Amino acid sequence: MIPLHGLFPVLPLPALIVSSDFVPGGGPLNGRRLAGQQLLRLWAGIAQAQPITLLMAQIADAPLFKKLLQEAGHTGPLHALPFHSPLPLADVGGMFVADASIGRWAQWRRPASQAAFSLIGQIHTICTPAAIAQITDLATESLAPWDALICSSTAGKAVVEALISDREQQLIDRTGGSMARLIAQRPQLPVIPLPIPAAQIASAMPSRAEARAALAIPNNAHVLLWLGRLSMLTKQDPWPTYQMLQAVATRLDQPLILLECGQSDTPAQAQHFQELRNICPAVQFLRLGGNEPIAEKIKYQAMAAADIGLFLVDNLQETFGLAVAEAMAAGLPLVASDWDGFRDLVRHGIDGFLVPTRFASSAFALSTPLAWQQLIGLRSYPEVAGAFAQLVQIDMCNAFSALLTLLLNPDLRRAMGKKAAERALNNFDQVVIKQKYTELFTSLAELRKNASSQCHQPQNPPVAQDLARAFAAFPSDPAQQPSPLLQATPLSNLPSQVQEGRAGLWKLLLDLLPASDQQQLLSEIAAKHSPMHSFK
Repeated sequence: MIPLHGLFPVLPLPALIVSSDFVPGGGPLNGRRLAGQQLLRLWAGIAQAQPITLLMAQIADAPLFKKLLQEAGHTGPLHALPFHSPLPLADVGGMFVADASIGRWAQWRRPASQAAFSLIGQIHTICTPAAIAQITDLATESLAPWDALICSSTAGKAVVEALISDREQQLIDRTGGSMARLIAQRPQLPVIPLPIPAAQIASAMPSRAEARAALAIPNNAHVLLWLGRLSMLTKQDPWPTYQMLQAVATRLDQPLILLECGQSDTPAQAQHFQELRNICPAVQFLRLGGNEPIAEKIKYQAMAAADIGLFLVDNLQETFGLAVAEAMAAGLPLVASDWDGFRDLVRHGIDGFLVPTRFASSAFALSTPLAWQQLIGLRSYPEVAGAFAQLVQIDMCNAFSALLTLLLNPDLRRAMGKKAAERALNNFDQVVIKQKYTELFTSLAELRKNASSQCHQPQNPPVAQDLARAFAAFPSDPAQQPSPLLQATPLSNLPSQVQEGRAGLWKLLLDLLPASDQQQLLSEIAAKHSPMHSFK
């Protein structure tokens, strides 16, 4: 075996499930899509000249992903697999999905055996009904300790553990089963930060003077940076921050500029943000972005032009903080809310300042009604997330003091910015995260290797995912084995209206079968559409 960094043997990388989220321009830019694109680059960096296996809905997309991997430095072969069967993944040893749905995939794995390969997922936003359902499934599906759900922060892990533990307790209350047995079957919950190209960011930064000239920012201005989408519903309510900045600006001799760099959520919200800016006359606002994602060049200019990164987030949507990590990599000191994964990124008093947060007392009375309305579809996720954020309080007096301290002390800003850049490089850069992933894959492989023989026995797919078994009572004789059909009219002889009207359905079925079984399927489809056909 060839050693990796002198510590771990080269193992086949888990097969990575890919979608349009992994392709630049595959949808509106958000944290999940940015993380997916970074994940693909991470796979290329880990594999180098070794093979990479991708699971994809459309094999025709393989050349596009091969190109993206090669651009990220991968020089080895690419194996593209459809979702026909889990059996080929036994040779790979693992499957990675960029969300929390490993419980669902545990059902798909059954025909290959529970220990055939590891299932590895990753959290992002975890307050949507879909994400919560995926996490609570971890308590009930056929998962094992050689599976893992990677948590991007300790705060995110705490949410996952709370959801799993509550579901386990409900099962015990209902069945009288063994809590110890349930806990023993849990997947691993390692905390691994999302990767960022910290070294690349540091090297790509223009000088402060160049950036300010490009953005027409005076050299004597104090510049604060918000990096990310501008959304009152799923990022932060800007008004508390704007009010606080209005107070800060009146205490300064130089102009105070808030540089807002990111895409607007909706035109209506963009208009509302502007209305709020208009009633904070002491603050100068520089808006970079709008309806389109920000170009990397503009983002680098914004980070280079800024003095401080300002992230007073109040929303449940966050679990990590990619924008915060990028600002740290750019050498900016931070003033950020002591909220979710931010506290895993920013060390209070070292890289910047964390501002205390708390739930309003009403949050505890409104929490369940809000969540239930979201679950049954009465209210949308953005509505509920935005409403709950109104119940999150940030200590703006503390933020005011933290900002003034940094703005009036350039030596402290530089020292904290240097520490922030070092922390980003040492803790969040892709090279560091590659090593953490490799360690995880190795430990999961060892657990799988030592699994009991029973866990290596193939199992039937669940009835819920086997339509023929689930609906076996529908045909005339459920116990009768399928029998050959009499000679049928060839498909090519069917009326063109019949062929064209069903072409998509037939293609769907054919795509799910190996080539060796496709002729039998075509014969059976032809028999269905033959006049007066009957069984032998």
